[in-house]
Amino acid sequence: MDLDDIDPASGFNYSRSAYEAVRASWVDLVAQHGASETYTLPKLRAARSLWEQKRPCFTLGDDWIVAAFEAHRAFVASGGLPCAVRTCAVHYPARITAGPV
Repeated sequence: MDLDDIDPASGFNYSRSAYEAVRASWVDLVAQHGASETYTLPKLRAARSLWEQKRPCFTLGDDWIVAAFEAHRAFVASGGLPCAVRTCAVHYPARITAGPV
């Protein structure tokens, strides 16, 4: 482990391999479960934002949401059935409303 990859204040690992593992975990989560506008996507954006602050060279041109949405579409298509997650921002974006209906 390169000591330059460890944040001295928090002890967090900000290496390229840690970045790839975190990104892959988020893409896999969305691939299998979809992405809700109220829970999953804000958390995913916050995780990516942290990496953008700490290692902007890793995030440059790397859109986690696009990758996650593509993975989710492929995952759903491989099952041959429509997406079963009714809060999924990928397949049912019109279901998300700003207020009571």
